[in-house]
Formats: sequence, structure tokens, C-alpha cells
Amino acid sequence: MTQQRRSTVGLIGTAGLLAAVAITVANAGGSDKASDAEAPGDQRTTGPATGTPRDSTGAGSSDRDPTATASATGPASAATSAPAARPDAAGAAPYCGASHYAEEITVQRWAGGDFRISLWPTDAARHADDRDGAVSEMWAAINRCVGTLDSTVTESLQDQLRCHEFLALVPGSGGEQYATGTTFDIESWRPTPGRRRWISTRCGNTLGTDPTTTPMKAYRPDGVPPRSQPTGEHA
Repeated sequence: MTQQRRSTVGLIGTAGLLAAVAITVANAGGSDKASDAEAPGDQRTTGPATGTPRDSTGAGSSDRDPTATASATGPASAATSAPAARPDAAGAAPYCGASHYAEEITVQRWAGGDFRISLWPTDAARHADDRDGAVSEMWAAINRCVGTLDSTVTESLQDQLRCHEFLALVPGSGGEQYATGTTFDIESWRPTPGRRRWISTRCGNTLGTDPTTTPMKAYRPDGVPPRSQPTGEHA
């Protein structure tokens, strides 16, 4: 995006930008299975995920067996909370560092098996002209980091990521520059929001039931210490 276009975005008020985003969302690609009229879809539709992200040693959990529940001793156990059962199908070493559209990717697990993947978008990601293309590249980066994820959560995670990218320039409140916060957070316990509810559900953040089990410290599956910790979901 040119400097002139960035300046134009900066001049648009929050209400005007949201209106423009709404038009973009209406014509955007993405899941179309849920709509504002489908209130029952707000209930949790995905249980604790199987085939969860790699642990900090680079090993992934089984596609069939649930992730081992971690002891409630605190964040220090996060790196070893899952069994080292298999790598991803390609057997490639995980990489969670900088790429064109991602500065860093981390994983946070809960003792019950739920997880959150946090991606720090680059400036190029937030200002991408081809947002669908940017989402595809970010999803590929996530797969290089965490391995192959179970199909029962993949659709929801991809739709959450797509929503964050399409709303990446919506201004934040309370001193935050962007409504998404500093990270794009995608969570295993969210139902697929569907593009018609991206705005009304805040990218699915109001859907599903948040974990009640012990949260573990965020880590990078490639074993590199995270540069920073995610702050969780935002509007």
C-alpha cells in the first residue's frame, strides 16, 4: 500500500471505516455457513481438539488421541504438556519466526486440551491489497509452526484468521492502535462464525464457551523463546 493510501485510511473515522469493512466483508470469501439469524450456532460446537499443535520440542500430538491433560502446577509445565507422538505429515522441522506476513507465532494450551494460536501480523499483512492471498500465506506459516491440525477445528480457525485479516485496519479503543490488538488470535473452542457474522460476533470472539481449565504459558513449537506474550482476544 502506498503512503497516500495509508494516509487516507488514517483520515477515515471509525464509523466510516467499519461501514467500508462491512461492504468488503459482504463480498469477501470465507465460510458462509453461519448468519446472524442462526442464533443456535452461538453455542459451542467444538470440543477439546485432537491433533493439537506441536509442543515446544517440535512434536505433535496424535490425530486420534486427545492431548494429555497437563498438571495444574502452573505455566512451567506448558512445554511438556503434550506427548511427543508424531510430527506433521511432511516431517518438516517447525518454524515459528518471521516471514512476509507474520512476525512470530505462538501457541497457548489449556489443561483440558483447548488451545490458542497467536500470530503477530507484519505491516505488510495489515495493509495487504490481496487479503485472501495474505490469509493463505499466514495459514501456511501457521502450519509450518504448529503442524497439521485436526479437520474439526481447521474451518473455524481459518475463518477467525480471515476475519482478523479483513478487519486488520479497524481502529482500536482505549489506547490500542487496532481493534484486533497486536495479535491475530485464533482459538480451538470457537464455532465457525461465517463472514456474515464477522462484525456482530467480533470475529467469533463472542461465540463458544471459554476454557475453565488451567491455562499454560504461551510457547513457540520450534523451541525458540517467544519475543512477547499474547494479550488475548480483542474487539
